[in-house]
This record gives sequence, structure tokens and C-alpha cells, in this order.
Amino acid sequence: GAREAFAQTPGMGAPPSKLEITIKDRQHGYETMGLTMPSHETTIVVRNLNTVTHGFASRLFKDLPVRMEGGTEVRGKNFTSFHVEPGKTLTLHFATAPSNFDPATGGAESIRHALWCDIHPEVKGELYVIETRGEIGGG
Repeated sequence: GAREAFAQTPGMGAPPSKLEITIKDRQHGYETMGLTMPSHETTIVVRNLNTVTHGFASRLFKDLPVRMEGGTEVRGKNFTSFHVEPGKTLTLHFATAPSNFDPATGGAESIRHALWCDIHPEVKGELYVIETRGEIGGG
């Protein structure tokens, strides 16, 4: 049969980044494993191992289309939160925003997005969007 060629934007050919976030209790907040990159398909799995519902909020989700499985979306004034019932798992699929690469300086900043629970303000975490431009190991 005929072969079809697909045009790919940088990063889109890579497998999705997967982040796993575990909420055990309010004292420990979010335990985050993994990171993602700009313009990258990203999957976040949030496991609520606690006995109460937790929120998973970030300004990161405010302007991005997010596909959600297993949670409830709650829109705040300047953030979007996803609520996870006790013992349940929430999965979010989205593509991170394009890089803030600055051609003038040749530099770009890795971004740390704050995560928090809109139900329990003491539960917090961070999501890292790591900028890589073939400079790992350079200095």
C-alpha cells in the first residue's frame, strides 16, 4: 500500500511525557515523579491515596485544552482545578505550551508551575517544564 508521510513539529514525535503524582495525606502534599518539556504531549496521573477528596489546581491548565479521565473539573477565577475522589485516580492529557526560547540570548528558562489543592491550601507541589536545546552536559 501507499506510505503516507506525516509532517512533525519538534517534540511531537517523542512519546508523551508521563508524570505520576501521589497524594498520601495533607502533611506530605503532592509527591511528583517525572517532568515534561515545552510543546510536548503530556500525561499526568494523580493518585489520591487519602480518605478525602483532593484538588489538583494550577494556572498551567487555565489556558490549555485538557482531556480529563476520572475527575471533576472545577474552574476558578485564574486557575483550573481537577478534583479526585478518595482512592481514585485522575488522568490528564494535554500538550504543554511552546517554549519561551529567546533567540537573542540563545537561552530559555525551565519553568516551574505551582500546583496546589483548592480544598486544602497546605497541599502544594511543583511541576517542572524542562527546557532542553541540546545543551545538556554543556556549560
